[in-house]
Amino acid sequence: MLTGGFSMLQAGSYMVKPVRIELSARQLRTTIQIQNLGNEATTIQARVVAWNAKGLEEVLSENDEILLNPPIFTIAAGREQSMRLGLRQPKPATVELTYRLILEEVPPPPRPEFTGVNTVLKISVPIFVKPAMPAPQLTWTVKHISDKELQLAVENQGNSHVQIKQIAVTGADRSEPDFVKNTSTYVLKTGRKEWVIRDAHLAGAGRFLVQARTDNGEIRETLSPDRP
Repeated sequence: MLTGGFSMLQAGSYMVKPVRIELSARQLRTTIQIQNLGNEATTIQARVVAWNAKGLEEVLSENDEILLNPPIFTIAAGREQSMRLGLRQPKPATVELTYRLILEEVPPPPRPEFTGVNTVLKISVPIFVKPAMPAPQLTWTVKHISDKELQLAVENQGNSHVQIKQIAVTGADRSEPDFVKNTSTYVLKTGRKEWVIRDAHLAGAGRFLVQARTDNGEIRETLSPDRP
């Protein structure tokens, strides 16, 4: 059975909700909440970067297409801060646009008696600007790495992302999965993800079932491994 899911992100002394932001031509703006869980006031600095993939590589780059307000703020202990985000210029898109909202804690000046190292807490929230007709297109493959290892891979040649939340792989002669992995993996358009499965039974199977629970529904694929 495929299970799981999250509605908020937490890093140290502050929490953010929702955990992902979706914009479109019909919804140009949205609001998120940042809560200070600590016992002291905390200052947060925010910025948005473009987030793109080419195969296994994912690249973050400077971008000004998403407006946010306020870009820096201080939250008292136990209080919340609202942040507004929106598209600078709405434009029709045939492919999904993807960004990351980076929220980074600004450490206070060290106290005179402090001799340690300040840790900067950071949260990264995905932002998706949906195309008029989202259509992810996943292709699954599997190949042998060794007698006991397989490499499971998925590529997205569609126009929008898929978030994989759980993967289960079951050998052809089994009723229960041999391999289960809970994850929160985004496969962006033109992106690729890989997992190594170390299981002698699956590596020796001629065929098996891959089930993936995603934000686009459940996927079922029957695969036969490529042998070296």
